[in-house]
Amino acid sequence: MNRAGLYLLIFLNFSVNQYCRAQIQISVTLDRGRDMGQSFGSLFELTSEETGLVIGAGFQNGYNTYMRADRHSVDFFVRPRDSRRTLEMQQLPRPTPLCGTYLQSRDGQLFSMEGGVNRWKPGENRWEADLKLQGETIRVGHRLLSFADGMVSVDGTVVLDRPESGSYQRFFYANGYLCFYHVNRGEGGYRPYKEDRDGFSKLYACQWQPGEGKPDLAKAVVLRLPVVGETTFAWGQLGRQNLTCSNIGGFYVLENGRWKTLRQPDTSVSYQIYSTLEYYDRLLMGQYPTGRIFSYDGSSITEIENWPPVPPGVSGSAREAQTTAIYGGELFVGLWPWGELWRYERESRKWFLDRRMFDHPAISDQIIHPYDKESRGAEVPNRWGQRVTSLIPLGADLFVSSSAKDPCVWDAGKYPFLASGQWKSYGAVYRLSMPGHLSSNVRWTDGPTKLDFYLSRDRMRIIQDGEEIGNVALSRELAERVAKMKKPAQVSWGQGIFGQFGGRQINGEIRE
Repeated sequence: MNRAGLYLLIFLNFSVNQYCRAQIQISVTLDRGRDMGQSFGSLFELTSEETGLVIGAGFQNGYNTYMRADRHSVDFFVRPRDSRRTLEMQQLPRPTPLCGTYLQSRDGQLFSMEGGVNRWKPGENRWEADLKLQGETIRVGHRLLSFADGMVSVDGTVVLDRPESGSYQRFFYANGYLCFYHVNRGEGGYRPYKEDRDGFSKLYACQWQPGEGKPDLAKAVVLRLPVVGETTFAWGQLGRQNLTCSNIGGFYVLENGRWKTLRQPDTSVSYQIYSTLEYYDRLLMGQYPTGRIFSYDGSSITEIENWPPVPPGVSGSAREAQTTAIYGGELFVGLWPWGELWRYERESRKWFLDRRMFDHPAISDQIIHPYDKESRGAEVPNRWGQRVTSLIPLGADLFVSSSAKDPCVWDAGKYPFLASGQWKSYGAVYRLSMPGHLSSNVRWTDGPTKLDFYLSRDRMRIIQDGEEIGNVALSRELAERVAKMKKPAQVSWGQGIFGQFGGRQINGEIRE
């Protein structure tokens, strides 16, 4: 070997060794306290000016139309501040023949919730019916809380049965309270409340802990609502507040054991909240009919102008921000009626239309919903509007589902304009992936637990109490940036994109 070749070999060996040795370990010891359904929020967030990276981790506090985000799943991200990562997309097999589905994740698994519960089997690339599960399930401590058919169960045992009249709807457990609507519509549509025998809607908040017998409804905090038929599409939580917006715009907050009304319902004006997501010091709420994000700071509601904007070429009417999520340290929003997926860039304060989740029909501002003209005179004329029903971070990926207005059965005789197979775009499930994200299920512990977050030459890893709970490849571009990182310019423990830490105690350290 000549001298030039020898020098080159020495240089390459030195570069590879430096690259391989590069590793950052961020260790967090946290005591979550007693699990009362609270949000656990951010663990840490750090910024490295010389590499242009933001690195963080925390527990997502979100709710997307009927189902809450997995409270025990920790999200670990590495986000470049000066470039936009590309999302790669893969369509999964359809979980159901229906024209729509909603997804839920729990304990590191993905479920499709329409047409029966189906569990995704990633190693086999298929869905499998789960006959043991019905409705929404959430983990509270070591117990499994289930909401199905107007009933509440704990570890398979019913603790709250259906009422004698009307129905219990839209259960939510947070901050030690089981909340739900009790609705008896009686005869007729929405109307001012007169007396219970004519119909009612009531909000319940029962102070209760799963595993401690049945909720005592006699001790519940009850708010009789002004309009018969009020129910909800989304609940939310900010700090020690539980909140809900009814389907006709009544905005109600539970705080310090009392309900208070922030906004009165109005049957003459559409105002509905379809999603909630804690984002730094605010709760973001996806609204209809503006299609914009509203912000709640714990005392007042503010509409954020052009969050996200209306893209050129579509009508600005009847838009709905149905889904919100944080993935890869970025904010994503899914919109009806054109199936748009938007991404917010925090540094530039700009929104980007990442993609439409449907490739048909061509967008138009001459109609409000897709296939309006073809559906004219139909029983549900806007049925073929296009919904992004779920945004679920899981593992390295973001799972996205779609739907028509409702998860209906496609009828070729009624809807021939979708006969070429285009109806299958409704009820589809996609896996979107970009570098720099890892979601892992964190085991519950009745005391402190230690989480170690590693960034090395080619991997992101999460270790809980010495046992690996997740790992994913780290792109070479991000790994090279990590290798150049010196001591972070700014580190926030217990604060960040997922909101404030909601446990009892947190301590952290960084090792190189």
